[in-house]
Amino acid sequence: MVAAIGAVGPHSDPEYLRILRELMQLGITPSYNKSTDKAKLQQAKAELVQKIETKQNEERQLQIQPSEPSEKSERTKMEESRLGAMTVAELNRMYFGL
Repeated sequence: MVAAIGAVGPHSDPEYLRILRELMQLGITPSYNKSTDKAKLQQAKAELVQKIETKQNEERQLQIQPSEPSEKSERTKMEESRLGAMTVAELNRMYFGL
């Protein structure tokens, strides 16, 4: 990385050196043309931001979905009440001979 930045020249502007450094950190091969590299960097940053936002949205959706356990608890309650109803029916059969 240092050799590539040094190849640009000792009198290069600091902005371009920063662009080169960031491109290399992202694993993008620079073209050593400032405008092209700047466009590449902006596009790469935009893609990273989009990936981060997508991941955050997915995480939010996963946090919203824990409503399922409450549905399961409602289902459990229904099953328990059904078991209770079955018990009552069995007792009625025993008491009333039905």
